[in-house]
Amino acid sequence: MPWMTLLVVLAGTFLAAPSSRAEDPPPFRIVLPSGEAHELLPKTCGVCHKDTPYQFFVIAAPDQKGLEKALDALRGKTEPQPEPAERPQNLHAATACPFCHLDTPQPGEDPSGMQFRTLNGEATTVDGIERLCDLCHPKGQKQHPRVVGRSDPSEDLRAAGLPVRLGKVGCATCHDMHSQDVGPADVRKPYVEFAATSPASYPHGNRAACRACHPRDLPAGSPAVFQESDPTKRCVGCHPEDHTKIHPVGVAPSEKTYPMSFLQYPLNPDGTIGCSTCHDHPCDPTKPPTGPSFLRGGPYITFTDFCYRCHPKAGKGGLNPHDQVDSKGNVVSGTCTFCHKTAPSGDAYDPSELLYLRSPIELCTRCHDQGPHPTANHLVEVPEEMVRRLETYQKRHKVLLPLDDAGRIVCTTCHNPHAKGVLRGEAALGAGELHRWRVPSYAELCTPCHTRYD
Repeated sequence: MPWMTLLVVLAGTFLAAPSSRAEDPPPFRIVLPSGEAHELLPKTCGVCHKDTPYQFFVIAAPDQKGLEKALDALRGKTEPQPEPAERPQNLHAATACPFCHLDTPQPGEDPSGMQFRTLNGEATTVDGIERLCDLCHPKGQKQHPRVVGRSDPSEDLRAAGLPVRLGKVGCATCHDMHSQDVGPADVRKPYVEFAATSPASYPHGNRAACRACHPRDLPAGSPAVFQESDPTKRCVGCHPEDHTKIHPVGVAPSEKTYPMSFLQYPLNPDGTIGCSTCHDHPCDPTKPPTGPSFLRGGPYITFTDFCYRCHPKAGKGGLNPHDQVDSKGNVVSGTCTFCHKTAPSGDAYDPSELLYLRSPIELCTRCHDQGPHPTANHLVEVPEEMVRRLETYQKRHKVLLPLDDAGRIVCTTCHNPHAKGVLRGEAALGAGELHRWRVPSYAELCTPCHTRYD
C-alpha cells in the first residue's frame, strides 16, 4: 500500500495530547523536529525561509484520512499513535517536486538538464545529486554499506541494470526517489537482485542486501532462513580466499582446544568448526562490528589474542608458529604456512621463491610488539653507504641480514624467525637464540649498518 508524506510547518509548539484513543485509527507516523533523522529540517527549510521561527514536523500516512488524524494529533485533539509495523515504501514519491527541484520537471524531461537544491542554496546538476541528498541525509555517506569485490564496482552495478552516470556510482544508482514500487531503504528492484547474486555486494549490516543470504525479507526476531543450508558455502560465495592457511574448517574441537568448550561458539550441524565459529556476522545495521573481521568477542589488541581463546599459549595444544621442529628433529611443514603460501619440499628449494601470505612486517606485527625499537623506528630504507657496510659485514662474518625487495630493513633483518634445524648455513644463524638475534649479542646489533666507530 503506497504511503503519503507531508511536511508540516507550525509556528507553535507540539501540544500535549489527551489520553483518549479512537477505535481502529488509521496508521500514521509523526517525526518531531528533535528526531535525529530530521535534525537538519530547520536548516534545510531555512535555505528559503531564513528568519522565520517555525517548528517542523514530518507526517507519513497511507491515505488522506491518516494525514487528517495526524494533524488532529498535532493540534492536540487525539493521542498520537505508535509507528505502524509496516514501513512506508517510498516517502520521496509523495514529496512535492519543488522540495528537490528548482523548476518543476516535465514528463519525459532529460535529467541531465535539471537543477536541484543544496543546503547552502546553490544549484547543482544531477551529477552532484549527493549534495541534494545531504539536505535530509547528512550522515548517509558515512553510514552507507560498502560494496566489495572490486575497487570500482560500477561494472557490476551497470550489469545489474542500475544507472551509473559518467562511470560514477551515486545515491541514485541504487535508490529510487520516485517509484512507489521499491524495496527497503527505497532501493531499486535491480539492486535487490544484484545483492542476492553478486559477490560484490556487502550484506553485513545492510538491510537492503538481506537477499544475499536469505530467500526473502525476514521480520525482526523471526527464525533465520538461508538460501544455502551449508554455512561454509554461504561464506565462500563472497569470501573465496582459502582460509585453511589461517584456520581449517570442517574439523572438530579436541582436547588440545579445551578452552573452546567454555566459550560455546557455534559449530556446524555436524559438530565441526565453520566460518561462523570464529566470525560473527551481524545483520543489524545499528550493531557495530565486534572487531576486525567480525572476530567474536573483539576487538583484540593483536590477532593472536583471539587465537588464545581456544588454543592455550603453551603446553598441549599451544599455538606458536616458531615451533617448527618436532621432538625427533623433523620439520613440521604445517607451521610454514603461518607465513608462507606453500611449505618448502625437499632440500633443493630456492628460498627466494618462497611467497609470503603478507609482507614480512605484517606477519610479525600480528603477534609481536608494533612499537619502534630498539630506540627508534628502524623499518626504513637503508642508505647506499649503509648497504655497502651491511654487505661487507655479512661477507666478513658469514651471516645473513636480509633486506626486503625495496632495500628496507624489516623485522627479519635482525631476527631469525626459524627454529634450529629448519635452515642451514648463514641463514641458520640466530635460530632459537636469545631474541632470535642473527648477531652474537645486543652490543653487536648496531654494528652491521653503523660500524663500531659511527
